[in-house]
Amino acid sequence: MIMRRRYSEKEIKDRLKRLEILADTREQVWEHVESALAGQKIAVQRGKLDFGDYTALIPDGTGGFYSLQDEVVIERKANIDEIAGNFTADRRRFEAEFLRARASGVKVFLLIENATWQDIFDHRYRSQLSPKALAASLLSWQAKYGITVVFCRPQESGRILYGILYYWARQRLEGGVT
Repeated sequence: MIMRRRYSEKEIKDRLKRLEILADTREQVWEHVESALAGQKIAVQRGKLDFGDYTALIPDGTGGFYSLQDEVVIERKANIDEIAGNFTADRRRFEAEFLRARASGVKVFLLIENATWQDIFDHRYRSQLSPKALAASLLSWQAKYGITVVFCRPQESGRILYGILYYWARQRLEGGVT
């Protein structure tokens, strides 16, 4: 039987105030993301993630952390050209990562900077991958792998990344943590 600890509203708020972000060691340090997090006084630790670029660390009350890497990750892409490259030259490797995440029951948010759906439809990117093929890949992967695609401007990335992980952590704490 799995035991879950119920937290009071005060305990939840306290843990969320001390929530940290875990960035994969293979993810390049992106100044705009890190400075946005630092501006909100959010600590970033670096560690190896099996998939994705970012996840959350919830303080466990004993000085350690409970990682959400087995539940939720954010895969960040700098622009449409990067994701188009993932769907062409790197497709096999990229798909293997999403297959592993799905098999492990991990929710993936695909955060694409400098992009909108309209940019894709209007082919405002350098790749020769057609807008129809790129849109179809993104939409079909949402259905196939249960991912959520989020477009944003670079200056929004840190706040969106943190918001996704913060609310996931809050839901987790409200439901009890094992």
